[in-house]
Amino acid sequence: MRIALVLAALLAAGGFKARGFSLPDGAVKVDEDRYRLPQTWEDTLRWYRSVYPPAKYPRSTLRNNAGIRSIHIENRTAGSEWEGANVYETPKGEVRIFVLAREEPKPRAGK
Repeated sequence: MRIALVLAALLAAGGFKARGFSLPDGAVKVDEDRYRLPQTWEDTLRWYRSVYPPAKYPRSTLRNNAGIRSIHIENRTAGSEWEGANVYETPKGEVRIFVLAREEPKPRAGK
């Protein structure tokens, strides 16, 4: 049973990606690096726990504004396109994701 869950998570992780960040089936792009998900908040969190384990991808709660639930998933993997992702639920119950692009290192100015 556990092997089936891990296999399902790996297959799901191979789907649609934004800047290398995995999005579940049914994700719809609503703006640059912003996506709407058809899943519930709880299902979304469960899915991301399986795809991005909290031990490797730490989470933090974002400041709550007007009843919006939100978390930040941090990516510490060097060389990846995404630095983090904000997962949030709107007051209407829509789950959305904002993928934060990793900034390019600025070249050092020579003396």
